[in-house]
Amino acid sequence: MKTKKHSPNLGIISLCAALVLPFAAGANSVPTPKKTVAPHLNEAISQDAGEVRILVDINEYGFVTDALIEDSTNAALNQAALAAIYQWTFEPAVANGVAVPSKAIQPFYFNDGSIVMETKKTASDRNPIAKSRVAPVLSPDLKNITGEVVLQASLDSEGRVEAVSVKSSTHSELEAVAGAALAQWKFKPAIKDGENSASKVIIPFSFKGTGREAVHEIVAKNAKVDAAPVALRQPTPELTRELREQRGVAKLKLTVDEYGYVAAVDIVESSNEALTSAARDAALQWKFKPAFKDGAAVASTVVQPFSFNGGLLTADLPVDTMPEVKRSKAPKLPEALAQVQGYVKVRLNLDARGNVVHAACTKSSHDELVAPTVEAAKSWSFKPAIRDGEKVPSTVVVPFVFNERS
Repeated sequence: MKTKKHSPNLGIISLCAALVLPFAAGANSVPTPKKTVAPHLNEAISQDAGEVRILVDINEYGFVTDALIEDSTNAALNQAALAAIYQWTFEPAVANGVAVPSKAIQPFYFNDGSIVMETKKTASDRNPIAKSRVAPVLSPDLKNITGEVVLQASLDSEGRVEAVSVKSSTHSELEAVAGAALAQWKFKPAIKDGENSASKVIIPFSFKGTGREAVHEIVAKNAKVDAAPVALRQPTPELTRELREQRGVAKLKLTVDEYGYVAAVDIVESSNEALTSAARDAALQWKFKPAFKDGAAVASTVVQPFSFNGGLLTADLPVDTMPEVKRSKAPKLPEALAQVQGYVKVRLNLDARGNVVHAACTKSSHDELVAPTVEAAKSWSFKPAIRDGEKVPSTVVVPFVFNERS
């Protein structure tokens, strides 16, 4: 099905049920995944082909404590596979009735947007292949969204879609339309040991809003509104290890349509191109209560500042001096999590004295890391933000990163 106003990029990812080739002395059961995360392929590598095999260490609690590339035919795919596997959790291997640490080889097969995570036992084994695809049909209120929905389809042995579930999404509002489209797809079934086999397939739907120019024309007529837009959902920028250490400011003009979605982001000010790009990507995922004029929702613009300070982020009204950490406390992790690589983003509301009045997780790699991290963050204190020579309340987002490997 074709759609003129939206062109989602569609790829295929197949997830297997377990790791292969477990190594544990005396083990009589293998580690079984409880939570899996699919590799995220950016636009540059979304259609790459190759095989990446990862040697994974799993502790007796089922957490991944280390992962190394054992073999790879395309180095560009390595980081995506590693980033995904570190967020998996497992039912641990068992030896003589006791959970034990184990090692396993996890393969990732990439081919033209598809990812399969199961070792082929025979040369005749085949992964499921999409033979008929249906694009999402978007209602007018969704046409300006730029974002992604990642869905998992359970296929029967004939390649029919039996069930669809959401793995992740930037906009929950897109999930239903993407799911309705995927339910209509047809697949050549997976083949294992010479026979058709049920399987699971992950499909990422990528959307690019197309109403930018029309919204800009409407905004020009709404220079003055009765009620300004109010942010309802504000994902924070995703920063690489190198970017977390950098400082910079960005000022972005967000064009918000009459439904509250960000149709366009224009750069007003930038002192660091890479940080500004990360801020722009995050802003495209924001959701607002739209502006109102004469009792009706209308498109409008919002100027949004972002200030980065060696890992800290503020996205409040502009301040002359950002908050600075005065006293910090490292989270106290239980033994099960001591060697886990992961992260927790914590949003801290600070009063005019720099004390934390509220702390909440905005995103994490592992649910188990959240409670001890938020508890530690509550005890932090800061030199307060300064605006016009006065100490003022502010909000900062602090990324806590654990056991990051180089």
